[in-house]
Amino acid sequence: MSDLRYFGNYNTKTGDYEGFYTSDIWPDFNKIPKPNIELSKEEWIEAGENPRYKVVNGKHTYVPYTTEEVNQKELDNIRLKRNALLSETDWVVLPHSPITGSKLDEWILYRDKLRDITEQTPPYTLPTKPE
Repeated sequence: MSDLRYFGNYNTKTGDYEGFYTSDIWPDFNKIPKPNIELSKEEWIEAGENPRYKVVNGKHTYVPYTTEEVNQKELDNIRLKRNALLSETDWVVLPHSPITGSKLDEWILYRDKLRDITEQTPPYTLPTKPE
């Protein structure tokens, strides 16, 4: 038996890998969906485990996150945290809440600051929760 060979089928527009093949499963590698490239075993594993590996100019390449992608990820994360904190404090603004007066005003201000957090530029700073 010949040495095992590794292939990756990819999208020509995005460079994203769309399928992975080995010569033991696809002995007629001419039938592997095109376009495809032959990969080393290490490259084949990398591409399967990390979507940042793509095919660029016909080569297996690591493509780092763009500034926009990093910023979007930070924004998505702060929204998740913000939404959780708002949910945890919903009880404060319900009609039968034991919190009233200036304490209620502090909680309302805190919740307003949470809602406005996405207007900040990174790094995001969560407001201090009232006591």
